[in-house]
Amino acid sequence: MALTLGANVPSAHAITRPEVLKRAHNWIQKRVPYSQSAYYQGYRRDCSGFVSMAWKLDSSYTSSSILGQAKSIKMSRLKPGDAVRRPGHVEIFGGWKNAESHQYWALEESQSGRPALKRVKTFKSGYTALRLPGIKDAPVPEKPAPVVIPVAPSDPATSSVGATLTVSTEMVAARAMFSILP
Repeated sequence: MALTLGANVPSAHAITRPEVLKRAHNWIQKRVPYSQSAYYQGYRRDCSGFVSMAWKLDSSYTSSSILGQAKSIKMSRLKPGDAVRRPGHVEIFGGWKNAESHQYWALEESQSGRPALKRVKTFKSGYTALRLPGIKDAPVPEKPAPVVIPVAPSDPATSSVGATLTVSTEMVAARAMFSILP
């Protein structure tokens, strides 16, 4: 059972989990320093500004007001790109390091004088797992990629070596279902 926190949870955001992680890692790679008053790329450089930026929200929320942008989920349902919150702090969940001992990778802005970072933390009592409504696991491809199949020459003396045949995934599926291709 998921409990929705906040009265005005947005219906959907056009963002994927890989995008969230890419946005968070960008600040980590650029070593964006923590600040509760300064901004970078339109977002406050503190913990909740970092999560707001990673989730591509319309502004920097606080660690309390970000609850109105997310829904509470069970810890066991956490996926990379979700968030972990405790009173006064919020961070992006980067994945489990050791799920049995509740150790996870946290991507965060954590304290004055330090840059954004990635480190191992332990999910403890009082922590809340949060999910952005509408987040997608991965982008849906518009068109399936073609499958490249090596073609063996029928007459090695006259055929080119290394020829390939490009077919669609539908043709591969048809061959598997009906065995219509040699």
